[in-house]
Amino acid sequence: MSKNLFIFSLFFFATHLSAVVPSTLQTGNSVVPNDAPYYKHSVGNVEIIHSQEHLDLAKHTAEVETPLNELYELLYDWKLDETLYVGLASNCNQIANGFSTQWPNNRQINYVGGTQMVDYFTTTSWLDTLLFHETAHNYQVNLKSNSVSKSLHSIFGNGSVLLPLPLTTPNILENSFMLEGNAVLNESWHGNGGRLYSGRFKAETILQAKAGNITPSYMYNARVAFPYGEMFYIQGGFFNLYLVQKYGMLKVNSYFKYHSEDWWLPIQTNASMKDAIGIDFEDALEEFANEYKKLGEKFVSAGGETLATSQFFSSLGNNKNEIFFITNSSGVRAPELITVDKNSLVVSKQRGSWESGKVVEADFEYYTQGSRNTSATMIEQGLYDSEGFIKEGTNSKMVQGYLSNGEAVYFDVNASFTEPRLFIGDRYYGTVNSSVIIDDRDNIYYFKQKGKIRTLYKNKTPLFLYEGFYGMVSDVDSKGVIYFVANSELGSTLYSLYNGVVKRVSLADNIVEARLIDDNRVLIAAISDKDYYYVINDLKNIDEMPYETKLYFEDREYYGYVRKHLSEDINHSTLHEFSQPYNSLFEMHYSGTDVAYGSLASSLDIKFADPLLQNSASIFIKKDNSEVVVAGAEYASSRYLLGYKLLAYKVVDKGLRNSTREGGVAASASLPLYKAGYYNASAGLSYYQDYDAFLREPISATLNLSRSEAYGVSMYPNYANSLRLFGVVDRGDKIVGAEYDFKHDLPYEFYFGAGGKFSYTTADKYDSNRGVKISQFAFHEDMDPSIINMPNLIGSFFAKSVKYGDISLAKVFNFSSYFFTTPLSLQRESIYVKYRYYDVEYFGGGREYVNEYRAGATLGTVFLNKFSIPVSLEYIYNDVVRDSEIFRVKIEASF
Repeated sequence: MSKNLFIFSLFFFATHLSAVVPSTLQTGNSVVPNDAPYYKHSVGNVEIIHSQEHLDLAKHTAEVETPLNELYELLYDWKLDETLYVGLASNCNQIANGFSTQWPNNRQINYVGGTQMVDYFTTTSWLDTLLFHETAHNYQVNLKSNSVSKSLHSIFGNGSVLLPLPLTTPNILENSFMLEGNAVLNESWHGNGGRLYSGRFKAETILQAKAGNITPSYMYNARVAFPYGEMFYIQGGFFNLYLVQKYGMLKVNSYFKYHSEDWWLPIQTNASMKDAIGIDFEDALEEFANEYKKLGEKFVSAGGETLATSQFFSSLGNNKNEIFFITNSSGVRAPELITVDKNSLVVSKQRGSWESGKVVEADFEYYTQGSRNTSATMIEQGLYDSEGFIKEGTNSKMVQGYLSNGEAVYFDVNASFTEPRLFIGDRYYGTVNSSVIIDDRDNIYYFKQKGKIRTLYKNKTPLFLYEGFYGMVSDVDSKGVIYFVANSELGSTLYSLYNGVVKRVSLADNIVEARLIDDNRVLIAAISDKDYYYVINDLKNIDEMPYETKLYFEDREYYGYVRKHLSEDINHSTLHEFSQPYNSLFEMHYSGTDVAYGSLASSLDIKFADPLLQNSASIFIKKDNSEVVVAGAEYASSRYLLGYKLLAYKVVDKGLRNSTREGGVAASASLPLYKAGYYNASAGLSYYQDYDAFLREPISATLNLSRSEAYGVSMYPNYANSLRLFGVVDRGDKIVGAEYDFKHDLPYEFYFGAGGKFSYTTADKYDSNRGVKISQFAFHEDMDPSIINMPNLIGSFFAKSVKYGDISLAKVFNFSSYFFTTPLSLQRESIYVKYRYYDVEYFGGGREYVNEYRAGATLGTVFLNKFSIPVSLEYIYNDVVRDSEIFRVKIEASF
C-alpha cells in the first residue's frame, strides 16, 4: 500500500501552472455587464467616475471629497500615494452597499440603494455616509509608514510579494473590527448622523458586554456567531467612540499609522494600540467592555412569551388583521415567513426561498423588499416573491405599502442616491428620512431630518420634534395615537404621541421595531445577546421623552467641517469637464506586480486594470512544479454582455519535460442567457493550445443551467441544481457530454449531494493525447469541460468514454475555539463521506469499473484573526489504480 500526501496551500493555488495558465485577472466585480456609459472628472488627487444620470451627484461628490481629504490627511497623518478613484455606480446596480479597496488601485465604488436600509444607518444622506465611511477605509489601508513598504510600492505597486519579502500594503492584515469600527466612527462626526447615534446598536453593544462577549478573541476574529459580521461595525464603532472620548481623534486614528510601521508582519495589534494611545489593545478593550457592562446593570430587556426568534433581522410588516415578518432561527437554512393573527394570536410559519427584507402585502400575496438580478445586465430593488422574482411594476421602487385605492407609496430608488424621495403613485410627495407607515384612513407617517432635529410628520403636517438622528414610526391605533421607536438612555424603546403629548410606553431598552396587536398590546421585535426575538407586551404609560444622544465630537472643531466647506473648495467653472467620457479600455492603470516563489512553483504577474474592473490585463512569467517556465500576456473584458479572455504564451524552458508545446494561445467567452430569481443560464466557448499535452487544442462549447440558494451563514449551499452540457472538438475528434450536480440541506445541518458526469468521444482508436482525458488534477483553468477528475491517478490517460455517478453526505458541527494572539482559530467543522462509481470504456472495447470512497473532515479556520480558510483533511480509496489510498490536505469548502 502506498500513500501520497498532497498539501494544497493558498500559495500553491496562487502559483500552480495548470494546462494553460490559471487566470489571475479580476473582472466583472464592480458593475454589471453592458452597463450605462460612464464619465470622469478629476479634482485634485481624486477622480470621480459616474454615469450620466449621476452628473449632479458627481459634482456634489467632488465638493465633498475636497475638504474631506484635507481633513482625513490631517486626522490620519497621511497623504494618499495614489489617485483616489471614487465610483458612483449607475442605476443598473441597485445595491444597498459600497466598498473600498486598494485593488487594482486605490478606489471606492458606491451604489444607489440606501432606501432599503433607511432606518438602519441612522443618517440623513446615503451618499454622504458612503463617502465618509469608504474614504476612511482608503486612508486606513493606503497607509505605509515605513520606508520599506514605500520603496516596494514604488516598484511593485499594489502587488503581493510573498514572504520573506515584506508587504507592499501592510494594513491589509488589519482586522475588520478596527477597520470597520473606525470607519463607523468617522462616518458619524459630519453632522449627517451615523450608526453611533442608533439606540438599537447601543443596546446591542451593552448586551454583548453583559454576556461577556466583548473580548479580544471574540471581537477580533471572523466569528460564526450572533451578531456575526455586524459586530465589526457596531461593537467596533462603539469601541472607537470610547477611545476617542478618552484619547481624542488624532490618537485613535494614528493606530493605523503605527500598525503600518510594521512592514515585516503587521499583526502587532497590542503594540500598535499602545503606540497610539498609551495602552495595549487588550487592556483598552477590557476597559470598554467593563464600562458597557456597568450600563447593562440598569438595562431592561423586553419580557414575555417568545413567539419566534431569528439570527438576522428583517423589518416588520402589517395590515388590519396580521403582522408578518421574515425570520431565520437557525441562521443556516431557508428563512420562514411568520404571520401573527391579531385577533387569535395564532402564529403561522411558512419556510420558503424568501429575500431577507420587510414583508409587504400586495394583491393578497406576500412579498419582501429586496435587491436581486432581474436580468444579466440589471440589479434592481423592488418587491420579490418567494421564488426570487420581482413583482411587476415594483422595479426600482422601495414600496412602503399601498393606499386603499391600490396606489403604491414608495421611494424611487433611482432618485434617492442622497435622501429618500417619496412618491405616491406617479406623484412626487417629498423627501423623507425614515420608513413610512400608512394607517387605515390613508394617512402617512414618517420622519424628516434637518441638521440634528428629527420631526415626526402626519401627511405634510409636523407633529413633534426632538434632537437626534434615530427614530421610526411603528403604528397608529384606532384613536389616532401614533407609536414610534426612538432612543432611550440605554438603548431603543417605544413611545406614543397623542394630542401633542409624548409618553414612553415600554420599559424595554432593546426594542428594534414594534407593531400594534390592538390599542392595548404591541408585538415587539427585540434584540438579545444571542438573537432577535418577538414577544407581545401590554402598553404602559411612562412620563419620559426620547433621549437625546450627544456624542463627544459634537463639540470638536472638526464636527460638520465638510458640510461647512462644500461650496468653498471647488472651482465651479470647471464643472463642464464632468462630461469627459470614461473609456474603460484606455483607463487601465498599472495595478501592481505579484511575486510568488517556493518549492512547488513560482510566478511573476504584472497587472493592469481600470477602476471599474471592466478591463484588465497582465504580463506573466510562471514556473510550474515540473520546472516548465511559461511567459505570456492575458487580457480580459467584462464591459459588454459577452465577456471574454485572450491569452498568448511561450514556453521558455521545458524544465523536466520533453513534450511541451513551444507556445500557443487561449481564448474564452461567456454569454449570460438568463439571470433572474434563483436561476441562471449561460453559454460559453473556449479554445486553447495545451502546453502540457502539446498536440491538444480543444474547442469547447458549453450550456450551463442552474438554480442555487444560500442563506445566512450556511457552510454549504442550501440548494444547488445545475446541469452543464458540453461539446469539444479536438483535431477532428468530437467529445460530447454532460455534468449534473445536486445539493440540498437537511435538518440539523446535514447536507446531501448527488451528481454525475459523462464524456464520450467519436475517436475510434487510441492515440496519445486523444479522447476523453482522465486527470489527477481538475482546474477550472483547464478550459476543457470534458476532463474527468480521478484524484488517485498519477498523471493522466485517455479513454473512449467515461461516466461516473456519486452521492455524498456532510454534517456540520459548531465547535469553535477563538484566539487573539495565536494565529489560527477554529470557527466550525464538518465531516463528510462520498462514494463515486466510474465506468471507463477504453479504445478497442475494454471496460473498467472503479469504486472510489472518500471520507474527510473540514475545519473552518480563521488565519491571522481575519481570513476564513476552510481546510479539509481527506482520505480517498480507489480500488483500481496503483496508488489506491491517498491522504490529502486541501483548501476548499466542497464535499
